[in-house]
Amino acid sequence: MSEKGKLVSQVLLIAEKTGLTEITPIELSIGGNLIIHLSPYPIVARIATVSSKEDSEYANKILVRELRVASHLQSKGIPALLPSELTDAGPYDVGGAWMTLWRYVAPTQLQPPSPSEAVELVNGLSIAMKDFSGDLPVLGVWERTCQSANKLRSNSDQRIQALLSVFQRVNKQMRIEPSLLIPCHGDAHARNLLPSPEGWIWSDFEDVSLMPAYWDLASFVGNHALFGGIQQPTFRYILNHFDNGTDLKAFGVAITARTLMSTLGNLDFSLAGYGDLKFATRQLELAEDFLRQVELIIPRSI
Repeated sequence: MSEKGKLVSQVLLIAEKTGLTEITPIELSIGGNLIIHLSPYPIVARIATVSSKEDSEYANKILVRELRVASHLQSKGIPALLPSELTDAGPYDVGGAWMTLWRYVAPTQLQPPSPSEAVELVNGLSIAMKDFSGDLPVLGVWERTCQSANKLRSNSDQRIQALLSVFQRVNKQMRIEPSLLIPCHGDAHARNLLPSPEGWIWSDFEDVSLMPAYWDLASFVGNHALFGGIQQPTFRYILNHFDNGTDLKAFGVAITARTLMSTLGNLDFSLAGYGDLKFATRQLELAEDFLRQVELIIPRSI
């Protein structure tokens, strides 16, 4: 039996102990996490396969925090994916990997949010996250980017080396005033905004961290703008609605850092055999020119 098959078998055993029987496991996705719908129940098992191998104790801590963040957002009226209410949400030890149980969201077709709707959704999330009182890592999601940058230093690709040069400057900028960092979702990109029968809901809270202003906004629009160019509608909408230069420059730092995080992180992840190398390579092809254009639009953002 494959490693994944063994994990699924153990998930079913745990589910049976909680009273869930006659389950048909349906794999929804696999990457850093293995995600399985425990059909016919409205429950999704989310197994942190990669992070559990790297540091089991820390992976457990992250999962506990994820559950707390989801409940916090619910208390603030923010539409968010919630832990399962049919059974204890966990975390559970599944053969050395940690698992949590979440509500299943049925596939739903929704029109993509307009630029104004998208910004409203992100701003609501960001305002609610500011009140989260749990212990959060300082620049937590960015520290992973630092690790990826270190791994890529020996890569001979000049495009990667050019991005690493920008990374060095941005990394210093990110650490200048740690007292100004605020609680953020950490990875609020569009794929973590799920269409549901109730409308759009936020998901995937494992990267919640203390980050610079506008981090979540930059996370949402980053890949849209990278692939769509600086005239991408949501990106232009954001730029046109800043009231002063200070906020615009802060957004410039965030969008530059977020582009580096996505590009360098995906490259590192895919070269290690875990991610989509074709997607990561396309990001690499676009990133240098995109960051140069950001510099022209938002002077001295880094």
